[in-house]
Amino acid sequence: MFRLFIWDLDNTLVGTSPLLWGAFSWVAEKYTGRKMTPAEIVSLYGPPEDEVIEKIVGQDQKDDALREFYAFYESKHQELVTVFTPVFEAIAFLRQRGVKQALFTSKGRKSATMTVEKLNIHGLFDCILCGDEVERAKPYPDGVLKILSSFHIEPSHALYVGDSPLDAQAAQGAGVPFALVLWDSFHREKAQEIKAQWLFRQPEEFLQWVREMYR
Repeated sequence: MFRLFIWDLDNTLVGTSPLLWGAFSWVAEKYTGRKMTPAEIVSLYGPPEDEVIEKIVGQDQKDDALREFYAFYESKHQELVTVFTPVFEAIAFLRQRGVKQALFTSKGRKSATMTVEKLNIHGLFDCILCGDEVERAKPYPDGVLKILSSFHIEPSHALYVGDSPLDAQAAQGAGVPFALVLWDSFHREKAQEIKAQWLFRQPEEFLQWVREMYR
């Protein structure tokens, strides 16, 4: 059994695609004159939002655009974010059995903190690591390795749970088993191309698996 679960945030714990796509598209339209498609936005994922914004609007407009992004993100959060309750039930179940919980997100600390505070989930995690706190963002394994080191846990004793190829590659690079979750993933159609030891299509399915493993 695993001693540590490492969780992705977006589209794994919570459904944030409408919020992120809306915020990035809003900024793109305001500063470049055109909207971005979800596929275009997803293709930029990996680095934290400040780097993504710079790619969209350029360095000169980055600071103003980033403020607009955060304003949209905060004001629309409650309206556009979905909580996957069975996943949080799984985390609570694991914590009761002494399994450590870490959150590793590509988000920068500012937007991650907005989500964590609005959902009041601080107490569920023993460690929260953000994309602007590692030398190299996903798909590099830097963040996963940093978390393993902080807990003094071997890679084989941890499980990374995420929804994207970036998560899978970060896990693989760190030698950590990976569980691919597809309940809100943009990558459902190419799921078989993503290297994973486990695949789950519904949060309830994952919760049941966890309960059986630690029964």
